[in-house]
Amino acid sequence: MKILVLFLIVATFQLNAQNNLFQYNRTIFDDFGLSEEEIADYKSEGSLSIFNKEKHNSRLASKLFNLKVGQSIKLNKANKKKLTVLEKVNVEHYRLNYIFFDGSELEYEDIEKQRNKILQMAKTYSFPTLAQMYSMDMSKNRGGDSGWFKKRSVPQGFQDAALSSMRVANETFKVDLISENWYYLISKSYSPILIEEILVLETPL
Repeated sequence: MKILVLFLIVATFQLNAQNNLFQYNRTIFDDFGLSEEEIADYKSEGSLSIFNKEKHNSRLASKLFNLKVGQSIKLNKANKKKLTVLEKVNVEHYRLNYIFFDGSELEYEDIEKQRNKILQMAKTYSFPTLAQMYSMDMSKNRGGDSGWFKKRSVPQGFQDAALSSMRVANETFKVDLISENWYYLISKSYSPILIEEILVLETPL
């Protein structure tokens, strides 16, 4: 029982470390160009949700993406509600593979030794394989794949170091976020793309 509890604590910590990087700045409605007053007004009517064309591929999401701004659909099953498309935007998203090192658990010298060792191993092994072996957060289960994320969602230091247009395809490099005690090896494995997002207001019927 104690082992199970310890495992859950460690797993939760690792998941939080991963989530904190890509949800560092949580101004999630900024891309839609709405003022705080407009957002507050909409929230007084119902709940707001963002649908992302890459992440949401349900039948409902498909119907919503086919609507024009201002149009709505009604759901008449158990929870009767109306979904209205308020805004549509195309937002630049980034994606990469990474290996995370937790500076609160390892000394910087040990992290550097690990990273230099992995850079040498990268000549033989694929980066996703190395991420599975060495990353200290739950992304290792996906080979260090970050999934698509917005530039504004990560810390400024990470933006400057990891998302620079100066980085070349498949380049592997180090990124240090010293203030957070987060250290990375990054592989620039994807080019940025535009992904359509819609802002949806859910109100009761």
